[in-house]
Amino acid sequence: MNNVIDFISIKKKKQEEQIIKLFSKANSFKNRGQIDKLVREKTIAVNDHKLFLAFIAYLEEKQIKPSKIFKDVLTLPKHQFEQQYEMNWYSIVQLCFTFLAILKENDYEQYEQFLSEH
Repeated sequence: MNNVIDFISIKKKKQEEQIIKLFSKANSFKNRGQIDKLVREKTIAVNDHKLFLAFIAYLEEKQIKPSKIFKDVLTLPKHQFEQQYEMNWYSIVQLCFTFLAILKENDYEQYEQFLSEH
């Protein structure tokens, strides 16, 4: 049984690697096609929703607009983002990706507007 390949874990790890590669470049909006592809492939677990909602509550407490931080994580270099927000870049990239997947599923017009503003 130890030799059974865990396809879900492999797929998730591969997707995370693609996300990091894409978002590690400043101004990731230039790779719109790749963002759309990764968002299409994203499957959101219940835990993703819980973490996302907790993060949104944290941002409200800190009076930070969610759209601002998610745009900044896509446009700023990693070191600049972490210095400005004092947050872990990788974690916010994951939350941004959840945001994009939820937005695309629930309000495609707003999703398009968010990605086309740059």
